[in-house]
Amino acid sequence: MPKLNLKHVFMIPTLFLVLILSIVLNNHISTVKRQVNREYDRIIDSLQRSIKVMISLDYNLSQLYKHSTGKFYNHNIQIDDEAGLCVIHPNNNLEAVMESQEVSVPETRLDYSIAGIEELCDPKSELYQLVSKKMTLAPVISFIHDYENYLHGIYFISKYKYIISSPRTIAENLTKQSLETIYSRPYWKNSMKNDNQKYITFTPPYTDAFFDGLEVLTFSTPIYYKNLFEGVLVIDLSVDKLLHSDSEVSKHIQLLDSDEYEHFEQYKFMQPITLKNTNFTYFLYYKSSIKEEVMGFILHDAKTLTLIGVTYILAVLLIFYYQSRLSHRYYRDLAKQDPMTGLYNRRGFEMSLQDRVVKKFVGFALYDIDDFKQINDVFGHDVGDEAIKYMAKILNKSVRDSDIVSRFGGEEFVICINAESKASIESVCERVRKSIQDSSGKVVTGGFTVSGGVTIIDSHQDFSFENVIKKADDLLYKAKEEGKNRVYFS
Repeated sequence: MPKLNLKHVFMIPTLFLVLILSIVLNNHISTVKRQVNREYDRIIDSLQRSIKVMISLDYNLSQLYKHSTGKFYNHNIQIDDEAGLCVIHPNNNLEAVMESQEVSVPETRLDYSIAGIEELCDPKSELYQLVSKKMTLAPVISFIHDYENYLHGIYFISKYKYIISSPRTIAENLTKQSLETIYSRPYWKNSMKNDNQKYITFTPPYTDAFFDGLEVLTFSTPIYYKNLFEGVLVIDLSVDKLLHSDSEVSKHIQLLDSDEYEHFEQYKFMQPITLKNTNFTYFLYYKSSIKEEVMGFILHDAKTLTLIGVTYILAVLLIFYYQSRLSHRYYRDLAKQDPMTGLYNRRGFEMSLQDRVVKKFVGFALYDIDDFKQINDVFGHDVGDEAIKYMAKILNKSVRDSDIVSRFGGEEFVICINAESKASIESVCERVRKSIQDSSGKVVTGGFTVSGGVTIIDSHQDFSFENVIKKADDLLYKAKEEGKNRVYFS
């Protein structure tokens, strides 16, 4: 186990963090896409309903030309001297107005008005008689206008220089000059060119400077009676109210002309709109900057991101704690280990005695390579090191896992052996000596031998480690003095 590595501490939690964030982000994008598609469906449905309104009003208005009678009951009729126009609008008695018009619509406010040239205010004029027959349409227009909030205005522009509008402000804000200007607008000119009575002309978004300065798009259709052109029915849709709702994503939705499609390929979720019997050729597209997307992602998934962040921090702390414990254990074990052989050093040996397997007898065997200095002098220190490593290998192979093998320093080794009999301990120790004698030629030419001293005691009696090692050392010294390559037991 290497030292504490902060790279590893952060790497695994960060990989999981990236994975989880990717999943959350993908879910967020899918959610946004679903919301955008719902908004697209809402907008397309609103446009289609507007077309149906046009068709319905076209039919109703065409039918009115068949009526031969009609009067302005319960209406205020006056000439606006400043505007230079005649203005007609219902009085405040809603019930009386509805009864006089002989129309059946749900109870609603009557928000409509009529404005035209001054002749309209003369009850004896042909224009007055003509317009009075169209009054039945006005409450219907008012009701439909209030039914959808995106309907900015509905109005009929007659070729006889008058207009019926809902809301009333459209007609009442006109002047003689602006009324004339209306007849030069695209929706009038294009509708007059339209000889297909079922075709609806679309006018792209523009700023309605005559009325309240809002951006609107317009659907218009010519009104014919007995194949004679009578005027133009117009519906203005507020672009802002059409495109935008309470949904957060709707504020990024815009309309795009099909001719400019190639210039807007960087925008997402583009969808064409097809409206039957119109020249409407536009796309809906979702336009949002990276900054806005990131902020939306953070706000929408704030709780999830907070939970992920807390989990990430806890994971880092947990792994840091775990790594610290492993690192501490590694250095603790390293302090007990001989770096050359991997065996316990003296400190590790003494600490391991506390956890040794307890049997009836315990033996402490002290081994030393015979004539080790001569090996170093003749063959060099590298061979001497190989002799030490080889002896460590033989010791490990010759004892059980429950026994403890250590190198105390230099060429000196100690084994702690637990057994049920003294004979077993003596057998192990003698096997070690003989194995080294027989095989050490693999590392040193001519081989080498070892001598040992072994102290065997009853494992249940109290003993001093220093004393038993001292006794084993004395026996080792005696083995050296009496010829080497032997093991003496106490």
